Amino acid sequence: MSGQPAFGTARNGQTFFRWEQAERHFHNRIFFAILAESATAAMVARKAVALSGEFELQGRFVPEKHIHISLVGLGDHHEFPEELVEIARHIGSMIVAKPFEVSFNRLAAFGGGALVLRSSDGNPALQTFWRDLTAVISDSPLKPFITKSIEPHVTLLRDEVRVPRIRERSIDPVGWTVRDFVLVHSLIRKRAYRVHGRWELNGQDDARPAI
Repeated sequence: MSGQPAFGTARNGQTFFRWEQAERHFHNRIFFAILAESATAAMVARKAVALSGEFELQGRFVPEKHIHISLVGLGDHHEFPEELVEIARHIGSMIVAKPFEVSFNRLAAFGGGALVLRSSDGNPALQTFWRDLTAVISDSPLKPFITKSIEPHVTLLRDEVRVPRIRERSIDPVGWTVRDFVLVHSLIRKRAYRVHGRWELNGQDDARPAI
């Protein structure tokens, strides 16, 4: 089935799911993410500029304040999905986990012409947090909205023509301590982010719902 799932409340008060046609233009993207701390984001932004010059890239940079690790996508929507965001905020508040370290030491090309940072060892602690968060969401009304998951990574820029020609290689590691995660509302056309929830990691080792 093509298209995107839509989430809302009918006039009779019942929650509904339906599929929107693929040709519609969506303006709102909702996803859980880890935003890079300011010092790290500035360093990553400088690295992106240097790599762009090295490879003669002409694509769009990810704005410094938007540099992040995507965790779980909850789809693209024509209207702002208030009910979906409220449920996602509730799920975010349930997660209990400890801070953990991440490090990215590989430069690679991903789909859509994305030039990204990835890790040679997969960042085991990040992988555990990502999988456990996905499992909690999968056991909620938001399961139909989970978009295809791929390895957590940091996107630097997009150039659909030149980036696919870049071969993966090692780079000096970029890392930081992850102390929180967020729920992001991306206004796709405006290239703006709004954070609708931020939760500190100050509990147990795994990302599990608090009981």
